[in-house]
This record gives sequence, C-alpha cells and structure tokens, in this order.
Amino acid sequence: MIKAFFSYSTQDAAFVREVASEVGRAFATIDYRSFHAGGDILDSIDEALKESAAFVFFLSKAALTSPWVGHEIREARFQAAMGRIKNVLVVRLDRDIAPADLPEWLNRTKHITTIAAKPAARRIRTLIDDLVRQGQSPRFVGRAAEIAALQDVYSAPEPGAESQVACVTGLPRIGRRATLTKMVRESLDLETLLVIDVEPGDTVQALAAKLSALVDPSETPEGSLQMTREITALNDAQALAHALAKFQEICQYHQMPVLHDAGGLLDNDGDIAPYILDLIESLSQYPDIVTALLTNRRPSPDHFIARGMHQLGVVHLRPLEDADISRLVGLTAKARQVTLAPATVREITAAVRGYPPSVAFALELITAYGPDLGVRGRMLSDFGASPLTSYLKQNEFSSLEQKILRVMAANSPLPLSVLQEATSTSDDDVEKALIHLIDVSLIVPTTGGWYEVSGPAVDAIRREFGACTKAEYRAVANRLDEFLARSEDGTDYLALQRTLFRAMDKAGQQSTPRAYALLTDRVKLAEQYYHEQEYHRAVDMATDALDADPGIHQVRTTLIRAHVKLGEFTEAGNHIAELKKRGQVRDAFFLTGFLERHRGEYRDALRHYQKALDSGRGGMAIHREMADCCLRLGDLPRANEHISRAEEKQPDNRYVVDLKIQIACKLGDRDTALSLLVRLAAIDRPEMVSHRTSRVEYLFGNMETAYEFAQKAMEKSDNVRFEVLANYVLCALRTSRVDEASTALDQLDRKFGKQRRDIRTGLRARLSIAEQDYQTAYAFTEQFVSPERPVHLLIRRDALRGILDRNALSPQRRADLKVELKRCEDRLAGREEDFDLDTLGGLG
Repeated sequence: MIKAFFSYSTQDAAFVREVASEVGRAFATIDYRSFHAGGDILDSIDEALKESAAFVFFLSKAALTSPWVGHEIREARFQAAMGRIKNVLVVRLDRDIAPADLPEWLNRTKHITTIAAKPAARRIRTLIDDLVRQGQSPRFVGRAAEIAALQDVYSAPEPGAESQVACVTGLPRIGRRATLTKMVRESLDLETLLVIDVEPGDTVQALAAKLSALVDPSETPEGSLQMTREITALNDAQALAHALAKFQEICQYHQMPVLHDAGGLLDNDGDIAPYILDLIESLSQYPDIVTALLTNRRPSPDHFIARGMHQLGVVHLRPLEDADISRLVGLTAKARQVTLAPATVREITAAVRGYPPSVAFALELITAYGPDLGVRGRMLSDFGASPLTSYLKQNEFSSLEQKILRVMAANSPLPLSVLQEATSTSDDDVEKALIHLIDVSLIVPTTGGWYEVSGPAVDAIRREFGACTKAEYRAVANRLDEFLARSEDGTDYLALQRTLFRAMDKAGQQSTPRAYALLTDRVKLAEQYYHEQEYHRAVDMATDALDADPGIHQVRTTLIRAHVKLGEFTEAGNHIAELKKRGQVRDAFFLTGFLERHRGEYRDALRHYQKALDSGRGGMAIHREMADCCLRLGDLPRANEHISRAEEKQPDNRYVVDLKIQIACKLGDRDTALSLLVRLAAIDRPEMVSHRTSRVEYLFGNMETAYEFAQKAMEKSDNVRFEVLANYVLCALRTSRVDEASTALDQLDRKFGKQRRDIRTGLRARLSIAEQDYQTAYAFTEQFVSPERPVHLLIRRDALRGILDRNALSPQRRADLKVELKRCEDRLAGREEDFDLDTLGGLG
C-alpha cells in the first residue's frame, strides 16, 4: 500500500484531519501524529518517513517554528535523497510566507496555495495516484534498440535531422507506453507521459477541450461545461492554437503529451486525421514541444509527402524475445518474493509469447495457486494472446469485485464515492476491493483524478462477468449526477460529464444539464448498441452522429451494418453508395459483401469480398467472412483456407474459433469440434460457449444434450442474443417441449420483432406443425421473404404433407396441394436442410 506522511503544526491539526478525511484511506496510510506517546517519538517519526513514498508539508507560520516539523523536513529530505520518498507536495496555508522562508529543496517541489480542504485533498490524491500508476508500470527489460531509435528521432546525430514527434507502433500490450516512458525520462528530462485518446468523431475542438480539462480544469462542473462549450465553438485555427498552447503547458510541467489512437487517429487507409497533421505541421512554431503518437500500425506517408512535410520517425515494437521475457519473469517474481524453478520460468516464458503485461497476470495465477498447480494444471496454456480472459476465468474474484469490474468496464472514469454508492457497498468494503483490483492492474487511476478499468481489460471483463445491467447504469447515472451537482474539487469534470451522458442514455433516462457528449460519445454508443443487438438504437445514434458530421467513416460503417441486420437492405445500399462517393472503395466492397451474406447470396458476397481484397482490404475479418460464405456453399477446402488465414492474424479471436468448430461439424469431425470447444471456453462468454456446444450436439443428432446446453445458454445470458434464443426454441421443438418453445418464441418476437423475419416465421411454422395445426403452418410459409430457400421449402413440404394426411379436402384442393408438394420435393431433391442459425452469430 502507498504510504503518505503529513507534516504540520498542531495548530493546523483540525484542517489536516479534514483533508485526511477527504483523501480517504483507500490508497494511503496517513500518518498525522499517530505516534505512540510512550515510545521514542523521534525514532517513530524517522521510521514512518522511511516507510513513506509521499511527503506532504502543510506550510504555515506555526509549522515553520515547530521543532517537530523541522525534524520531519530534515528527515524527509534525507529519505528523498535516498529515493524512498518519491513525491513531495507543499500545501501553503498562508500566502504571506516568502519562498526564502523555506528550505531550498522544498522550493523546488510542487506547491499548492489553499485554505480549503477539498482542493488540498484533490492534489494529494493526485500525488498518491501518480505513485500508484508508477507502481503498476512493468519492470523494464530489453528494448535497447527501440529506445536508441527513439533517441535518434528526437536528437538525431545529423544536425537538423531531429524531430519533435515520433510514432511508436505495435500491437496492444506490447510495451509501447513503457518504452516511450523510459526513453523520455532518461533522454528528454521529462517525468512522465500525459496520454490523450484520439477517438472516432474527434475534431480539433474536441482535442482542445480534452486538453483543457486535464491542464487547467475548472473548479466546478458548471465552469467545466462553460469552458468546453466555449472551446468547441472555436473555429479550426483558434482551436488548433489552443491545443498547441496546452501542449506547451504540458511540456513545461515536465510531461510529454502523447496522442493515442483510440480509433480516430488513423483511418482504414492508415492516413492520419487532417487536424492531427495540422498540429504536427505547426510544431515548428513551438520548438519547446516534444510529443509522440501511439498507434497499432504504421501511418501512411502520402499526406506528409503531399504537404511537403518531413516523414514521421516510426519505431515499431515487436514481441519481446524469450530471453528478455525470462529476465522479466525473474525480476517480477523476485519483487513479489516468489521462488520459481527454472522449468516454471520456461513455462511462463512460453505461455506469455512476448507480451510483457502477461507476465504480471501469469505471476498472479502462480501466486494464487502455486507454481506446480499453475503449470501442471495447464492454467498457463494458450495464455499469451488472451491473458486477461485467462486470468479473469482462473482467478477467484469476489462478487463485489466482479460487480465493480462490470460497472466500471461500462462506466469509466468514476470517482470512488460514486462507485461506492452505485454498488450499495460500505466505504471499507469498496475500498478494500478497489485496492485489490488496482494491485492486479485491472483498475487504474486516471490523470484527471478518477478511476477506470485498464483499457485492454474492458472486453475481457464484459465477456467473463457480463454486461452492465440497466439498473446498474441507472444507479451510476443517478449517483454521478448528484456528485456533479455538489462537487467543487476542480479537476477533469469533462470525463465525468461524458460518462454521465453515456450512462443516462444506456439507462434510458432523460439527460440532465450536467451531462455532456462529444461527438465521439455518440459514435461509441452507436457501436455499443450494435454489438448488443439493439440495432434500432444503433441506427438512431449513428444517424445523429452523421447529421453532425457526415464524414465520420466509422459511424457510417456501423450504420450500414445495423441496417443490414434489420433487413433494411435499401438503406444500407444507399450508405454504401455514399462510401464510394467519398473514395472508401475497398470498404464499400467489403460492406456490400456483408450485405449479400446476410441476404443469403453467398456467391455474390464472395465476389465483393474478393474485390475488397484486391483493393487492399486486409485483416482477419475479411478472411473470416469469406470462410463463412464458403462453408455455407459447401466449399470446405476454401473455407479451411480462409479460416486458416484469419487464424494466423488473430489466433484467439472467438469468432474464428467458433467458425472452425462449425467447419469441423460440417466435416463430421466431432472430436475436433469438441477440442475446439475447450479452446473457445477460454476466450468467449459462458453463454456463447454453451450455445455453441448446443449447436454441436444438435448437428450430431444428440437432441436432448443439445436442449440441455441451449437451456444453460439461456440461464447464463444477462441480455440474451437472437441466435441463443432461436436455438433454444428449435431444441425445445426437436425434443417435443412444445409449451416451452411457444413461450420462448413469444419472447423472441417481443425482443427481436423487426429482425430476421424469415427465421421467426419458420419457427412459428415449425411450432404449428408440432401442434398439428398444418393449415396455420402452411399460412406462415406464405410469409417468407425468401420462400425458395431449402429450409423454407422443407417446412412448406411438411405442412403440405400434414394437410393432405389429416384434413378433409375437396378433390380439386387435394389435387392442387399435391402439385405444390411435388414441386417442393423436386426443388429439394432429397436435401434435408435445417435453419441456418450459425451464420447469424457474432460475425459482423
């Protein structure tokens, strides 16, 4: 636990106790005259300072004359020189005290002047949070070549070749931030990075607003909103100048401003957002600014060339070599006082596959379960590419810790007090849980003073612990709104106001004046609604975003996909045509393939996917989609070829593994399908694993087992998906549970009443057949949008047979139905095709 030492005069004790109460005990033990009167007080003070990482001096005239305070200051200077005390803050309670009255070393530290407890507590909490973040930084090994390359970018050997900006590329969790941080501390005399996310829909005004919220935050939420509105009303030139001024201030604070690509820095062609190019081009007017970009891939040089700009210095990070990972395992184990045998070190090294953060999670499992169980129990197998999912599955988090993670994965950042109230938990319990989650690097303090889920963990938490419920969103929205109504701490309120907007929208509540949305928040919500199968809400939110800025490519893509899922193919086609007009040709081809796949026109889909490939569209998704089309067409060799290419790019992508299971089923290879289910269980949500198991058993004819797993998938679902519910209906019908099927089918219609009409109609027809109501079943077959699909012909055939066998008919009517039955049987030619529920899964 981080420990802070408060030094003050007894005359200021009441104020200091108020500050200590505001700071809280979650991440620091506060020593304010907690020494035992019966012992050697000086020794107790020295021991307490030796154990402290932060020193806070409450400066007043009384403190300057106190012999105890004088001793504490002298001892603190010694401990700071020894490296034990890492952060120092002077809280000036009297403006009349001159700098000359203080020891010189304290004049060089951070100062704040206030007589109010909340602002003082806010700065102290920031001081402590900074130590927490430093403590979470991984131990550093390797990367000597990358650090040298970065040094060359900022201080090139050749005069005039140095740059003010570098681009650090590499996959998430590869160590980009850690490498850049080490370089700036050692080579540029900067203390740390200040990372700003560049999100889809961001503009230069949004960037300027984010920077202001971090650099010079307002004292009240109302002031924050006013400042944000003023900045977002600036024209482009004014907003750019404002952003550059904030960059300059950050550098003056001995920090490096860093722009992180959170979906808005690079487009699909690798081109940097124009306003970011403007910022980079303007850096020459601000020679004291040094900055960096963090991206997953190398930016395109085309626009730099077109503007006559110098090329970016790009430093790419690859997975660490095994020798470096072994060293990192050894250093981390030593710090945790864990003894590892050489064989265990080798096992961990092989498991984490070159990803430094995976070492921490692997060591957590070893610590929890012991080295023998961790290795022999195969806990570390296939750990590297999905360490967070593996870690969450295998570790035992309390129900409160799971709830905190679930709530914060959907609502970040949050203040501690809001989290405590939203989880209906006592202060002590929530603080204890949060301390543990911070210790294991799942929760991190933000630079603005709040707490959030570590970025890479968000998806893994949602998969393992489920989505935030509407009631939880409502609790967060209400408590956060109350917090903003009364707060006067002076910090990054913009981040909280954006969290409030998203929580209220997800809770279905009317927004309040304290909520605020940047355009990127609407873009994110549209995408989130899409992935939660709330396609109508995705369309509404995406349309709002496009009305504000028709050029946001990401949100138009979400809108097209949502229209396709709703069967609104004309609307989707219109937006695809707009993509072509805007020059996004390869994405237009890809999305046309997506549209045709959902129409069931798999050959047309493949043709457009191939055009997208030929136009330069790469990545895992296109090969996964092409594999799906080939599977539906019965071209299993090509399906295997494409799924193998997708697997090379993302071996632990759950959709890839799921599709491999479907291919194995089509090949009749049950053993392979079952072994892949074990692999899927490590990376996908429990309800989806049960659903896929049900589908495997169904396809191999084990209907009772299929029903049991379909039922488990339903029970585990907090927000049941269409394919899970439809499969449950089908399994209930196949096992003669007609009443259950009818109830579930009513639920399917209520929840997904405007989606996938043919499947819902087909299930209705099958239910009528099971109830021996063949006339009604036949009437349903008249409603198919695509009546010539084999599955629909099969249902119509069964309905016709039932009518002919069970009903009294006129001779002419019987003759007509026999002709219709013959046509169905001829078209089917012996094929027995079932509902294609699998292609409706997570793809797209």
